[in-house]
Amino acid sequence: MKERKMDILLHPVRLRIIQKFLGGDEKTAKELAKLLPDIAQATLYRQLDTLVKANILIITEEKPIRGTIEKVYGLNLMEASVTSKDMDEISKEEHIQYFMFFTTQLLAQFESYLEKENVDMERDGVSYRQTAFYLSDEELRDFFMELVKVFQKASTNNPNPDRKKRFISTIIIPESE
Repeated sequence: MKERKMDILLHPVRLRIIQKFLGGDEKTAKELAKLLPDIAQATLYRQLDTLVKANILIITEEKPIRGTIEKVYGLNLMEASVTSKDMDEISKEEHIQYFMFFTTQLLAQFESYLEKENVDMERDGVSYRQTAFYLSDEELRDFFMELVKVFQKASTNNPNPDRKKRFISTIIIPESE
């Protein structure tokens, strides 16, 4: 049976791998192994293979290294995105499970941040907030499209010494009636 995209994307190890490619980064398996030292090499390669077969990761380059070929991987943003069709295939219980996993991953990232030396949330631009807006369906679509434009503009920034990789997660939930 073919695994659904949501199951592929939200697998604990695969999601951690995917996060290393956010922002347009490209990496080899060796580089990923250094970034994710707690993942066994066999597991890392197996999950990379799953992500490539699902077209979520693509091979952007192949370099000959001492008689073997080293692959460079990149994120296929279109395939790594969840569509409304993907969401329609999920039961209420699965939505709760996926949302719980998503928020658990956010918590793990935040905990990792707090464990570093010299935490300064203001300097580092770390925040978590919730606000409410009154928006019609059309206003919500317009608001979301404006957010997409802002995200797309920021996503074209190339890494440099003045820039830090920052994760921005969004959750939009209507108030229950």
